[in-house]
Amino acid sequence: MSAPADVDTVDHAQAGRPESGDELVLTFAGAVDPALVLPGWDGTATAVRVRFEGTGDDTITVRDPSDSVLSELGSIQANRDWATGAEFTGSQMSLSGDTITVVLGSLSGTITRDPSAKALVWTTPHGTATESGHPDSDF
Repeated sequence: MSAPADVDTVDHAQAGRPESGDELVLTFAGAVDPALVLPGWDGTATAVRVRFEGTGDDTITVRDPSDSVLSELGSIQANRDWATGAEFTGSQMSLSGDTITVVLGSLSGTITRDPSAKALVWTTPHGTATESGHPDSDF
């Protein structure tokens, strides 16, 4: 598996707050074998869960439908406080070349707005990447 190269978000509603339809974009330094991310996955849209956990500094993880962390995707340090514990079920993960995009599904729990401009930090078993570009409020 390649090292992480960049992490970013695409906001489709209110900036500074993760919501249904927003996107988490994970770019690797090279090609991605989808079966290493999720056994049996071919890269087409598949259901996942996205969990936000923490107190003051959230950690974001992508999980399979049975709630196991997808270890090859590691975790993302948000460097902000969106939730104590919230999850987007029915999220959709897809692969295109070296990029995995996760579209957030239905929210379970409470997400607050934190518009602070801080960079996301993505850590996998193969390295760490910090969000490139000018820090923004994400989601």
